[in-house]
Amino acid sequence: MTKKFKRRDLILEKAGQLFTDKGFSATSLEDIADAVGIKRESLYYYYPGKYDLLYDIIEPEICKVMENFVAIVAEETDFEKTVRLGIANHLRQFNSSYLHMAMAVRKNSKDGVEQKFIHLRDMFKAYENIWMELFSAAHATGAARGDIKIKTLVYSLLGLCNSLSSWYRPDGDLSLDQIGEHFSDIILGGIKPH
Repeated sequence: MTKKFKRRDLILEKAGQLFTDKGFSATSLEDIADAVGIKRESLYYYYPGKYDLLYDIIEPEICKVMENFVAIVAEETDFEKTVRLGIANHLRQFNSSYLHMAMAVRKNSKDGVEQKFIHLRDMFKAYENIWMELFSAAHATGAARGDIKIKTLVYSLLGLCNSLSSWYRPDGDLSLDQIGEHFSDIILGGIKPH
């Protein structure tokens, strides 16, 4: 790996740690440069702003969630198992600080990186659409109640999973796998046909 790419990786690692520890808005480019051991001016060679860093931290995580979920849906034919595996996949990629950052991306973007954030929003929407297609098929086959609007159901599921950013602690009573099982029970129990 070339020195340039090693330095870029180090910058992303340190920025991710600082965003996690201090929060995105409280972290300055100066903080990141200091953590890497370079001058702020040198940081601009790699990243012109914090939002560019944020994009390069979040985008690979979103891609992993999406790729894994697409594979789950393609391989699994049992609706309930697909939901359970989909929720587990979502939570396995979970990082509370990345989630906060992703939410910031959904709401805010700056002029110079607007196109990147449009791409991320498109990825979020594509992910939602896969869930919607899954639940639409379940409605059509009678595997899920037909009286619940699909969009409401998908937003409920994703909201439940994303709520971890406000309360989950790795040293808490439940592992992410246990939480995923509980979330699956909540969603699947609520949509079982009467």
